[in-house]
Amino acid sequence: MTFQRSTAALTTCALILLFQLLLPLHADAKIEALFHPHDPTLEKIASWIEEAESRVDIAMYNMDTTDGSPVIQTLKSESIQARLQSGELQIRLIFEGYGTSAENAVKMQALEDLGLDVRFLGRSVKVHHKFAAIDTGLRKERVISGSANWSLSSYRNYNENILFFEGEAEASDQFQEEFNRLWENSKSFGHDLQFSNIESGSRDQRDLVFHFNSLRRLRLTQDHELLTDQVVRVIESASSHIEIASTRIRLLPVLEAVQAAAERGVRVRILISQDDYRDLHKRASYLEHKNIEVRVKFYNLRPGEYLAFQMHNKFMVADGETVLTGSFNWSESAEKNHIENLVEFKGRAGKSMAGVFAQEFEMLWDMGRDKLAGLKTRLAEMKSSGRLPRCGFSPIAMQPSEVRSLLRSHRKCEL
Repeated sequence: MTFQRSTAALTTCALILLFQLLLPLHADAKIEALFHPHDPTLEKIASWIEEAESRVDIAMYNMDTTDGSPVIQTLKSESIQARLQSGELQIRLIFEGYGTSAENAVKMQALEDLGLDVRFLGRSVKVHHKFAAIDTGLRKERVISGSANWSLSSYRNYNENILFFEGEAEASDQFQEEFNRLWENSKSFGHDLQFSNIESGSRDQRDLVFHFNSLRRLRLTQDHELLTDQVVRVIESASSHIEIASTRIRLLPVLEAVQAAAERGVRVRILISQDDYRDLHKRASYLEHKNIEVRVKFYNLRPGEYLAFQMHNKFMVADGETVLTGSFNWSESAEKNHIENLVEFKGRAGKSMAGVFAQEFEMLWDMGRDKLAGLKTRLAEMKSSGRLPRCGFSPIAMQPSEVRSLLRSHRKCEL
């Protein structure tokens, strides 16, 4: 009898353990990555706001307030306005904005006029997040995050990623906790609607890890890890290949980790934005290695004109099984002066998302290269005829040497 009871107890424990392992992967959980400029991201964001049961909490660096945005169209809709006015739906927004104080105030007022409760941090550090926590703790809890501001210029012209988490408890808990922390440390703009915080819990998801630097930036603690450390850690863990698509790669510890990875035989491919090309020569010694290839998303003969078609992703895929992405630019200013996030996918989630991000990387890596020869020919013909070429052209992923050659040959152009 004792043996039978022990066997039964062990069986019960095994079943409980199996249930706990499978719980984060329940059938309702779903993660989707969409990419600008070829996926309907703003439309999906708008639909999730429309479907919200009671609460939407948004932390946003910048967003459009014009009627052209699907998000604004939804916020202005009769159904959403009726729910906001009745209190059935509550939307809170922490807004940073990259315009002047007056321009940011105009946007915040427009959003307050729509029934949102708007706050701003009002400190020397900037909120660089682009996330929303929707209905945390409820049946259909959702999170939106990624590298993209909710703007039409980003939507139409930039290379970005936006993540959509549905039924992922840890994502909801972590982003809700981050929002609550920022909300409590922000200043009210306009009318304070006195919404209460949604409490977050701690429901561990082994395949997802979320990193925030707000505790350090808000000076609530000095012991929190730097986001730079997370990037370095993933690079150091790679054994075969790494793909990086980042607006900037300027952090010395990251450059040293990339160099060390190449030395141990890891193949590294890096795609940066035109903006980052301008001082790439300062970091060349870290990136000149047979195992490192660098390309630049290039689209203007005046390198300073880099805002039109930014490569605004900030993601890395390591060994086809780990993905790191988020709002964090790989620069000193982002680490020291911005409030940012990183999302790490590993395990089964990592392998699944790695395939999605690797496919996007390959598209970016070969972007427009079939048009490079034609561009060179066209520019040469214009030069020989004495005509100035247009400065801008369709984006092409160029090697740094190709960019240098193009700029040497065509020092003048027309806007």
